[in-house]
Amino acid sequence: MRDAVGNSETLDILCDEQLKLIQKADGYRFSVDAFLLANFITLKKRERLLDIGTGCGIIPIYLAKKGYTNYMLGVEIQQDLFDLAVRNKALNQVGDRVQFLRGDIRKEVRELKNRPFHIVVSNPPYTKKGSGRTSPGHSRYVARYESHLDLVGLLSAASSLLNPKGRFYVIYPTKRLAELISQAQSKRLALKRLRLVYPKKDAEANLFLAEFVKEGGVGVLVEKPLIVHENGQNTEEVRKYYALKG
Repeated sequence: MRDAVGNSETLDILCDEQLKLIQKADGYRFSVDAFLLANFITLKKRERLLDIGTGCGIIPIYLAKKGYTNYMLGVEIQQDLFDLAVRNKALNQVGDRVQFLRGDIRKEVRELKNRPFHIVVSNPPYTKKGSGRTSPGHSRYVARYESHLDLVGLLSAASSLLNPKGRFYVIYPTKRLAELISQAQSKRLALKRLRLVYPKKDAEANLFLAEFVKEGGVGVLVEKPLIVHENGQNTEEVRKYYALKG
């Protein structure tokens, strides 16, 4: 369900009204990708999680509403999205276990390295700068294009901020799979789990979910395909995600 909040914002009420998120009506808005990624993560007790490019705070807040009590920090470079994340934290009453930091992750690495994370997660910009159709609006452009953080910069930050054997989770377009694996290896991140995402059963995979382990060994688990839509609606698995299940 979606309600208007003034003239420039909306309030999305999801997960049987357990999750409420304010977003800009015309700016960057999260998609199903955030739910797919959040449910791909393995998060153990007392593990600390960092979300790079947290946007409106969707992934840490969603995980907190699922019942995780881990410390989770979301970093966001855009002031307007950071402000939304802070407001959404208060709206969802997730407490101090979820924190948000406004800044450029490339500049925050030195400070954050003092206490490395067990988990780094990112739903990053998919499109290389200067390629593809230009996204309207500054907020959408920064969120979708590698204008401020490219793939190498993201992987470098993730590797620097992870404990040895720490895990990095990402959702990314299939056309950049080989590039991601190659660049990750150069940053001491080994692919350990892979799941292809299909928009529907008879279509080609357009996204993939991946888990990398810092200084991990050889061997990759390729999981069963994840199909998002069937007969014009979300599949049963994806519906469970929106019900805080799975």
